[in-house]
Amino acid sequence: MWGKVSELLGLGNESTTKANELHLATAALMVHVSLVDDNFTAEERSQLLENLQTRFHISQDDAEQILKDAEAEQKDTTCLYRFTKVITGELDQDGRQQIIKLLWQVAFADGHIDDFEKNIIAKVGGLLGVSAKDRIALKHEVEAA
Repeated sequence: MWGKVSELLGLGNESTTKANELHLATAALMVHVSLVDDNFTAEERSQLLENLQTRFHISQDDAEQILKDAEAEQKDTTCLYRFTKVITGELDQDGRQQIIKLLWQVAFADGHIDDFEKNIIAKVGGLLGVSAKDRIALKHEVEAA
């Protein structure tokens, strides 16, 4: 309860705030990949929630709330830079590569990847400073799994 009160009063822990921003930015990028082909499938949604829970060690309820917030954020923005800026500020190269891997997992969740999804992941990879070589290696790793 104190956490909620502190949050409402603006007394929240800085590391908690940064973690929340990172979770939301990551989820927003996964939502963006899911929506780019105008078909956010149940498989993509399920994979996205699983990615949030696994990557950030959060509950199903927390993942659902982050997804809800991310969907709202996606409706209000067309700029990926806003989200990638948070990620590059918080994660090292390995962490950024893991975000690209999450995006590939969401893109593959419905059984195929279209050109729009490939292009968005390439753009995000560029903004995150993940090389094309690493991005393709991550794609093959996810594809093989």
